[in-house]
Amino acid sequence: MSAKTRSTILDSLQVLYFQIGEVKFDMQRVDGGVFIMGGTKEQHREVIATDLPTHTVSLDAYYIGTTEVTQALWKAVMPEWYVSDEWNTPTLPMTDVNWYDCQEFIRRLDSITGMPFRLPTEAEWEFAARGGNESKGYRFAGGDVVDEVSWGLKNSGFRTHSVGCKKANELGLYDMTGNVSEWCSDWYGRFYLGTEPNPQGAKEGEWKVVRGGSFDNCKDNSYLSRREYYAPYEVMNYCGLRLALTLPNDPTLQPIDEPSIVKKLKIKNLRVKLRYVPSDNPYYISEEPVNQRIWKKVKGLSLDEDWSQAVVDKSDGEWNEFLEQCRKISHTAVIFATEDEVHQAIAMDITQIPAIKRRKQHRWEKDMHSIQRHRRAASKAQKWADLIGVEIKTTDDPILQVYNNQDKKASPRWLVVRVNGN
Repeated sequence: MSAKTRSTILDSLQVLYFQIGEVKFDMQRVDGGVFIMGGTKEQHREVIATDLPTHTVSLDAYYIGTTEVTQALWKAVMPEWYVSDEWNTPTLPMTDVNWYDCQEFIRRLDSITGMPFRLPTEAEWEFAARGGNESKGYRFAGGDVVDEVSWGLKNSGFRTHSVGCKKANELGLYDMTGNVSEWCSDWYGRFYLGTEPNPQGAKEGEWKVVRGGSFDNCKDNSYLSRREYYAPYEVMNYCGLRLALTLPNDPTLQPIDEPSIVKKLKIKNLRVKLRYVPSDNPYYISEEPVNQRIWKKVKGLSLDEDWSQAVVDKSDGEWNEFLEQCRKISHTAVIFATEDEVHQAIAMDITQIPAIKRRKQHRWEKDMHSIQRHRRAASKAQKWADLIGVEIKTTDDPILQVYNNQDKKASPRWLVVRVNGN
């Protein structure tokens, strides 16, 4: 989570949460849109030649870090990295790293989380800083009063400050103006007129783009469209990074009116809705337990009129076989919810215990004397059947049936997908 603690389900809307060791961080969704990039009119007289010409850019949806990468997160991923004791504060943004250092950090982060993190493109950075589709046309990221949203030359004391302490912008992003500048993925190049979808910058160059201003920038050098550029091997005490993330193979994370994030698990032509549960180890849980419809879809069986009934009376072996088949079909690391996870989801009104429809018990299942009578009757009937050479059909031995059913679990199961893939 960011420095501003988020404690309600509503706060988690459109946010992906991650945890590396004891360090938590989150990524804010930026819905795709079209905007005018460069030195637009609200930037006023501060605009310079490198910000021009203004041009139209269209972007697909992506995620971007709510805050800059902190020293704590950097050290969690790269524990061998040395940070001077003078500036060793976990909540400060990480600085004194060049562009290549950032790539190594991201490579290790990807291997830990299994997610395709990266640096944002220059266009993605500017669109997010402007507030995305929620933009109100501010000169700085989050407002027109620079000291409210930024640590700059006037108020910083010529040093970095803990992330998330100033006012956020329209998307809930912090410090996109001031504190530290941020590396982008692009090679620096001139802007050109025209509409460009998802621009990646120049194909090659000598410098990498840096955006956002820093603690040693004055107001006139902190406006949104200001572009800076440095050689990728340069190290500055006022330059850090912010993460970006695209999920091209997982378009299912969509905001809804309910106070949650929904993820849909695809099982053949069936969509199973899972809802986000915020916790120390957040997860998605199915809105209802595994029912006959889900079970039979996974098993390849035909449906009947009881398709909505929860599945019960299955052994551990049957459940484990179902889970393996479900993983293969959905290509997702789905697991079963623990009792604590189910209780938490019920307490938050995300799911509820279903009414279980149980089959009617036969008398012999309730009464040992009935079982004995059943056996005697079956034995006599079989003797007469053998004498006249007629095969009679009798029910299975109730003792054997009870034995075969003794490892069946009467409770239903809920499907869970971990946010961190753990």
